[in-house]
Amino acid sequence: MAAKPKTFKKLMVQKLTSNFREAVSIEISDMCHPSEEEVCIRNKYVGINATDVNVTKGRYASVGAKIPFGVGLEGLGEIVEVGKNIQDLKVGQFVAYMNSKINSYAEYVCIPADEVYVIPELNPEYIVLLVSGATASIGLDKSAHITAGEKVLITAAAGGAGHIAVQWAKAAGCYVIGTCSTEKKEKVLKELGCDRVINYKKEDLAEVLQREYQNGIDVIWETIGGQVFETCIKNIANRGRLVVVGGITSYKSEDSFMPKVDLSFLPELNVY
Repeated sequence: MAAKPKTFKKLMVQKLTSNFREAVSIEISDMCHPSEEEVCIRNKYVGINATDVNVTKGRYASVGAKIPFGVGLEGLGEIVEVGKNIQDLKVGQFVAYMNSKINSYAEYVCIPADEVYVIPELNPEYIVLLVSGATASIGLDKSAHITAGEKVLITAAAGGAGHIAVQWAKAAGCYVIGTCSTEKKEKVLKELGCDRVINYKKEDLAEVLQREYQNGIDVIWETIGGQVFETCIKNIANRGRLVVVGGITSYKSEDSFMPKVDLSFLPELNVY
């Protein structure tokens, strides 16, 4: 294994804005070394997530808004140094990680050993099993408690988290409806097993749901926000569940990263 260089490159947020290109710059830093409970990883792949623009805006409490700070939630790489208290990980092992420090956009990272998972090879497909995979598991299993036979609607279904959610719901035996915006994505969703694909550039989502699913949708996975969010709420079945994963339409906003939604159409609830 080649010796570690004396310096390395990393992306640092220098300006609080949701415009990623304006927010970051490439910086050269002295080589990092792990603490007693950390490992140092030479990155091979890092995951790109829509919420990176929320990080650059300083919307994550764990990062704060004191610049400069790093960005990046996940990655794959090779361990090049271990802290003196680390027993189960070794130099040369390939690992995947989700990074609580949120600084993965770098050539090297030092992170807590308990955030690292040993993998057999540096396969970029493993990236989607990290943030996106955990999101699908928490959203559909832990929060929505999906069960076989239920109708599940996945918005932005061909996206990073969406295409994992589609497969997760299908594996659970659900009837899956996926939305997308292009014919290429339609093909992807059909190959993933979607029972119904709605290209909202060709079909009106609200009309399709009201016409084809008059009893409503059991579980809705919503990542877009705005009008799509309102349409979803209006089409939930009795005792249905709405899992709000994000609000992509507002991520580039310099104000709130979650869309403002008019809920005045909802019926009044009486709680006893």
